[in-house]
Amino acid sequence: MPDTKPSIKNTEPSSGFTPTAETSGITRLSKTDSETEGDHLRRVAYELSGSGEERLGKLRSMLSSRDSDEQVVAARELGKIGSLKSIQMLRDLLVSSHEVSWKLAIHGLRVGGSREGWLCLEGVAQEDSSQLASDNKRLSDISFRRLMAMGRTKMMDRLFRAADGHSRSIPGDIAKKFSVDAVATLPAMHKSVMEHRLGLMNGASATPSDTAAALGIELSKARTLELESWQAIHAPTEF
Repeated sequence: MPDTKPSIKNTEPSSGFTPTAETSGITRLSKTDSETEGDHLRRVAYELSGSGEERLGKLRSMLSSRDSDEQVVAARELGKIGSLKSIQMLRDLLVSSHEVSWKLAIHGLRVGGSREGWLCLEGVAQEDSSQLASDNKRLSDISFRRLMAMGRTKMMDRLFRAADGHSRSIPGDIAKKFSVDAVATLPAMHKSVMEHRLGLMNGASATPSDTAAALGIELSKARTLELESWQAIHAPTEF
């Protein structure tokens, strides 16, 4: 890792499309790189025929079950189906005001691993980022907690990078507040390392060497604490 600025490397699956909450029907029916020709044709036939309604109805009922195991199974199945309707069902849970619903939706969307699932997460993350500056504290708090619950997204990376005020699309004060609040969720020593590395204390990011010297710890320890911090921040909430 270069001793200049923290590096945030994106490892999420690449969709090849601009991450938005919704894409056109043509885009959704296009063949993906991971699909065989047969898989693509079967998916298109499924989307256009409206088949699977009975299955979706059953999964919808399972989501409303009082049995959490049934809810998890339903969320996973909906995520794996990856159709317009199945992803919309999970999105409705994700944008609700109930935290348990977020966790269930996030679990289904991430485990399902479909392109539409990732686009859904990115779309909601983008919407939440725009609410961080809301004068309604409850709304801004919900947006922050949901962003953290979703784990690593491209939007989260953008917020951390914009904390230095050099982003044209994200206000520096909003990005910095998000970074400060995110780092505040960490244990004390991890928090101190990240405050130095991200420049949250004086606006200037410190190198790992400078961070270690400032905190009176070994360089290897500073690097380990930083790695553990990113792993904790990037990890989606567990259901």
